[in-house]
Amino acid sequence: MLLDILKEAIAIEIYGKEYYSIFSQLVEDEKAQAVFRGLARDEGEHRELLEKEYKNISGKPIDLSVLDEENREKARRIFPESLEPMGIAETKDVLTLGIRTEKRSIELYSKSAQKTEVKSSKDLFLKLVHFEEGHKEKLEDALYYLEQEGSWYGYSPPTIEG
Repeated sequence: MLLDILKEAIAIEIYGKEYYSIFSQLVEDEKAQAVFRGLARDEGEHRELLEKEYKNISGKPIDLSVLDEENREKARRIFPESLEPMGIAETKDVLTLGIRTEKRSIELYSKSAQKTEVKSSKDLFLKLVHFEEGHKEKLEDALYYLEQEGSWYGYSPPTIEG
């Protein structure tokens, strides 16, 4: 059971890294790009921690070839159009989906910490809950500012002149 939980967690982190990487390419402002590159980097680091734990528990590394491609494809499907800069409505949708994904991660890691008696896994899951709560907060803040001010990290919607 613990190995299945770790596989699901690894899959979530693969998806998160790809999702944030793609989004970092769609926003024009450098500060926004940096935020999403940072989130993508964090998800990659979380994946590495989970992979190490998987190997410690199972005695062998996880076969990521299938997980990688499935989760990259899921992330790509969110952006069926070309990678053009996004408007406010699309940006809100992406932020909302990111928040839901972080909530799902928090829930998975919280429940997993309660289920396992393996101290190293429990500690890792609790650490990841903390990290994912921080990600969720960053995304919620970004969504709040976008909704309140119509701008976010320097991005503002096009105005109609005349």
